[in-house]
Amino acid sequence: MQDQMDIKAFFSVLKKRILTIFIVSFFVFILVGAVSIFFMKPTYESMESIVVGDLNKQTTEYAESRELNMLLASTIDFIKSPSVLNYVSNEFSISYEDIEKQVVVQNTRNSQIVNVVVRGSSPDDTEKIANMIVVTTVDKMNQLFDVQDIYILSDSPNGTTAEKIGSTTLNLGIGVVIGLLAGIGVAFLREHLDDSIRTVSQVEKELGILVFGDLHLKKKTSRKRKHEENPIQRGRKMEVVEGEKKNEVSV
Repeated sequence: MQDQMDIKAFFSVLKKRILTIFIVSFFVFILVGAVSIFFMKPTYESMESIVVGDLNKQTTEYAESRELNMLLASTIDFIKSPSVLNYVSNEFSISYEDIEKQVVVQNTRNSQIVNVVVRGSSPDDTEKIANMIVVTTVDKMNQLFDVQDIYILSDSPNGTTAEKIGSTTLNLGIGVVIGLLAGIGVAFLREHLDDSIRTVSQVEKELGILVFGDLHLKKKTSRKRKHEENPIQRGRKMEVVEGEKKNEVSV
């Protein structure tokens, strides 16, 4: 029973403060839309893949061997090592810290494929940086460690195409949800701070007294102007009119 009362009170507040909820939601929606369109830069993502080991070998020979696991771990660490990132940062005139923030290395368990994901505001730069990282990694590992079973997995010689992450529509949808939550929060805050008593049930609940009846006071309707004037005012007007007539006759 108490749960039903709480639900009724909840929807009662929503109905009572519907204008507040609408106004707050509208302004939050406009704010999120303006930030998404005019201030937020689009983010692009480009991914290149490196294959570690020979995929054609039997599982018992290679895939579960300690050598392959060590090679995978070494490759993942080497991709984000200063040896690779410093070379890429010098090529693109980007700081080492910025390159490090943009690069994400992914590897699924029991997989010989290592994915290099680069995110940035420019689609061309993300494509070039991702491609440069995998090329540099493979070349340096071949030169420094004489690792031959590692190569780039790509269908295009120019690398993969950058894809845009997120959209304005998604941001606006999030803005609608945030706006509704903010509007409901403001509505309940106003209801909590409102100490006025407007109904009989509120009197009985707040004061703990029994109400036998209530009076509905209405404002008196306006009457015509001549009925509002008292007899003295009407008499004065008649004297003024008669005086004016006498003056006209004397002339």
